[in-house]
Order: sequence, then C-alpha cells, then structure tokens
Amino acid sequence: MKNNKEQTVEKDDEKVTSTHEGKQETSAITNRPDINVITARNEEEVAQDRKSSYKKAGIVVALLVVIIIAIYFLL
Repeated sequence: MKNNKEQTVEKDDEKVTSTHEGKQETSAITNRPDINVITARNEEEVAQDRKSSYKKAGIVVALLVVIIIAIYFLL
C-alpha cells in the first residue's frame, strides 16, 4: 500500500513542501513476533513436558516395583 504524505512547513515567510513516498507499515505489525516462531516454541515446550511426564511416571513405576519386590522377599 503506497502512502503519499505531503508536509508543508512555513518558516520565516518561506513555504517549503516535501513529499514522502513509501510503503505504509504500522508499528504494531512490525513489532509483533512471527507466528511460526511462536508455534515452533510451543511445540517444543509440549514435547519437553511430555518427556518430563514420562520420566516421572517411569520413576513412580520403578519405585512401586522395588517396594513390591522388597515386601515379597521380606515377608
């Protein structure tokens, strides 16, 4: 989208007109992070959370097995 801006400045009885032509971009769009980067980061976080959950479940199962075996041999 082209944006033609004309600016008129009066200084000491002189009239100066300047035209700025350029691509119009809002600062809100240029300051926002890329959605693909956010999506990749979220997917990586979900994968790490899943691995962490599997590790916790494995430790709990291993402890239960050790406790059951210990009770079996001690009684």
